[in-house]
Amino acid sequence: MAEPKPIGERVIKFADAQCLPLGLVGGVILGALIPSIGVALSTGNVAGVVCVLGIFFIAGLKLKTEEAKEALSAYKSVAFGVVSILCISCVIGAGLTKLIPLSIPDEFATGLIVFFCMPCTINSGAVLAKQAGGNFALALLLTVACNLLGVLSCPLFLYAFVDLENDVQLPVGSLVWKLCATVFLPLALGKALRETTFNEGQVKKWVAAHNKPLTQFSNGLLVMVPFMKVSKTVADGSFEGVDVWDILLVVIWSTFIHIIFLGINYGGTVALQMEEAIQKSVVMVASSKTLPMAITVLTFLPDASGDKGLIAIPCIISHLGQIILDGFVASWWAERSQGGGTEGQGSE
Repeated sequence: MAEPKPIGERVIKFADAQCLPLGLVGGVILGALIPSIGVALSTGNVAGVVCVLGIFFIAGLKLKTEEAKEALSAYKSVAFGVVSILCISCVIGAGLTKLIPLSIPDEFATGLIVFFCMPCTINSGAVLAKQAGGNFALALLLTVACNLLGVLSCPLFLYAFVDLENDVQLPVGSLVWKLCATVFLPLALGKALRETTFNEGQVKKWVAAHNKPLTQFSNGLLVMVPFMKVSKTVADGSFEGVDVWDILLVVIWSTFIHIIFLGINYGGTVALQMEEAIQKSVVMVASSKTLPMAITVLTFLPDASGDKGLIAIPCIISHLGQIILDGFVASWWAERSQGGGTEGQGSE
């Protein structure tokens, strides 16, 4: 029987595997305790925009679309996934949040609505689908298509669901343009650079060899954005009216909505009689929402929408909650399939 690894080694391994959730929590805590650093960095919002550009440029460098072409034949599954991600989940999540009076600050409600109006996650949804034994090619196709289309769809849902003062309107056209400039363009540039044939495809080889450092750097950029927002919020004194009950209610509500997403997508895949590997991919990807685009959107919201540091908090909480819950779902689903001898064959 193998001896258990030293606790220090296990802690390091856990921290390495969960670097993004731990980084987000650490960034929020650091911003709350030492706001002066984040306030200095956020002056003029240049650092925030640079972080967003870097996040999506790296996402483009790492974006593999070769496998996604194989999933085009599953058009029924793709169509359901796209509609669920870009429409059904947005309307249900944002609509219920707006309809049901939650006893939380207005900024927290706005943050939840912003998060629920987003497309699917860029990385974790496809990874968890693969972990569950799903079709990775289909998960990747849904991820790519919905994040590109989400640049156009999410401003429209925000316009419909975000409550602003009567004399203030959400600048949909400006928001679409800014999302194209900060999300689509760096993503496309990174992807184009990845696919270049210069020097026998050295860029693609370099990205493959440095995948982990690139992921960690991208995670660091993502952590920086809420860190700066929270720092500014604390420095302005906006956190004084927030208590533990508000945070707990956000956790409960975001978890409840995410369970609804999982149930709706599972029911839809059963009704459409999807093969199990396809079903797993659609459920895991279509039930998730992306944090980077949510953070990007709140950066461009008008000041009348509320304190952006407070708006960022429920986005982070919801993101962490869905990762934790979906991790358990993916593990359970994979084990159940193996136990029944029907393990999904994910396309690699």
